Amino acid sequence: MDTSSLGVPCSSDSKIRGTPLMADTSVGEICVVRCIHDQDGKAWIQMSKKTHTNPLSKREVDELRKNPHIASVTANTVRFTEVFKKLAYEKKCQGVPVTETMRQCGIDPEILGASRVEGFSYTLNKKAKQEGGFSDGRSENYRRPPRTGEETVEHRIRLLENELAYTRQEVEFLKKLQAANMEAQKQWESRHRQK
Repeated sequence: MDTSSLGVPCSSDSKIRGTPLMADTSVGEICVVRCIHDQDGKAWIQMSKKTHTNPLSKREVDELRKNPHIASVTANTVRFTEVFKKLAYEKKCQGVPVTETMRQCGIDPEILGASRVEGFSYTLNKKAKQEGGFSDGRSENYRRPPRTGEETVEHRIRLLENELAYTRQEVEFLKKLQAANMEAQKQWESRHRQK
């Protein structure tokens, strides 16, 4: 078994001994490594979950798409609605596990896998502390604001003014560069003529 993905150099580092143990679960393969440091004898357990490394199947994607609590789903990404995120966080604060809330809302956590469910739970906590709350924020993060007819003309004028100023700076720089090049060439020629 390859333990390099666990961050434990069990075979290459002579000061650390590792004993890999494998457990195959219905969710995926879980790899546990018991490590012992030779110098001080301290032991620890390092665990790596290899769950849902494969994308969702077409059948799973289709099943998840039917659920009203899921905003969008692809083979690699599942996005939940803002309403579901709020509900899941409220229930989580009441002590109800996220997997149970998913089941109550018709989402099978076994399809999502442990890593996606844990990631969703972590994101709930993180989003609850943010100012924007549970909103996705993707639609508001565009660089340019939506344009109206008048804004378009003003914006276009600003862009052209900036482009003109930049072009003028470029021309001045090229003039100075050409003058410096000519001066250097004259100096080089004068040195080589004297010899």
